[in-house]
Order: sequence, then C-alpha cells, then structure tokens
Amino acid sequence: MKRGEDAVNATEPVVAASVAPSLSAIVLAGGRGSRLGTDKATAVVGGSTLVNAAVTAARAVTSEIIVAGPASAVPIGCIGVREEPAFSGPLAALEAALPHVTADRVLVLACDLVRPAAVVELLTAVSAATEEALVLRDPNGRAQWLAGNYEVAALRGAFAGLVGETADRPIRAVTAELDIQWLDSDTATTADIDTPADLAAARELHASTSQHRSEE
Repeated sequence: MKRGEDAVNATEPVVAASVAPSLSAIVLAGGRGSRLGTDKATAVVGGSTLVNAAVTAARAVTSEIIVAGPASAVPIGCIGVREEPAFSGPLAALEAALPHVTADRVLVLACDLVRPAAVVELLTAVSAATEEALVLRDPNGRAQWLAGNYEVAALRGAFAGLVGETADRPIRAVTAELDIQWLDSDTATTADIDTPADLAAARELHASTSQHRSEE
C-alpha cells in the first residue's frame, strides 16, 4: 500500500466535512484493459469516460469518493490512490483505498460497469443494518464483488493477516469471508466492459436509451 505524499493525488481533494459521511465509495480504475485494448477508465460511452460515469453515479449518494488508479484517471473532487505495485489487482487497490474511508459503509464499484447508476441504486435501496456486505449476483449465480456495499469495519477486519500480501490475489480472498446478503440482478444491470464488443454494445445501448428519452 502506497503511503506518504503520493497516496492522495486528486487535483482538488474533497473538503472534509465536520461530520463523517455515513457512506463512502471506492471506484476501482487501475486495470490495464488488456482485453479491451485500451485503458478502461478513459474509454468513452455517451460522451463520458467510464470512470466519470461511475463517479457521477456514486455522487448521487455520497461526497466522499476514492478512486484507485493512475492520477490521470482521478476526477476532480475525488481522493486518488494507487495500488502497490501498479496493476496488481483489485484487492491491492482496495487495500490502498480503505485507509481514506471515513464512513461506516462503503460502495465498491468497478469503473467499467455499463449501468453504474442502476447498480448504486440497488446497493443503497436495501437496509444493510445487520449485514456486513450487500453484493449483486448475476443470473448465473456469479458474485459481482465490484458491485457491493460493505461494512467498513468488517472489510478492514477481513484484511487482517493479508496486509502487504494482496498483490495479484482475487478480491474474494477478503470479501467471501463476510456475512453477505445477495442481491440477485439481471444481466443488463451486472454487465461490465471487458472487450471491444462489450464497449460497442454499451455505446449502442446508451445511444438507444438517449434516443428513446428524446422521443418521450
């Protein structure tokens, strides 16, 4: 986990509030995008980069947003962190971001979600008072760990024993240890962008949705 002056690289840090927010968000934007052929965070859908779309969705429910990725991918007003070493996976990125969270719960969102606003709405519509984690699950039963609402204390506890040993390990090494409430969702909501075909489909969906709204 990177500490010191390089730990926060946002151009305009969020001004600390007098009372900590009840909910924060971590947006993971540090992948290589090797299957996509370009940096996922800066890929554009509907006139917005994917990371900006995820951050905009998170801003509907919180002002404290940590973006884990290169400094160039961190939107203004967000806290920027970088996993150590770079490109060492979402678990290392989550480890780097958690120390900056001041809320009791945190949304963890991949930057490549096709419908981040729908994901945020689902994750915040359910009472999570007694659950350590709310996690979306696709129709095939696959856990969408990067579309989750987590209790911060439980996440930090799950990292015990893994500090400094998170590089290139799957995120489920931590998240699967939690008490989870599954939120079954459809394919459209859990969809993400991994390939050029996924990106083309997301752009087509956005264009179609925008046209439909203009005709209403």
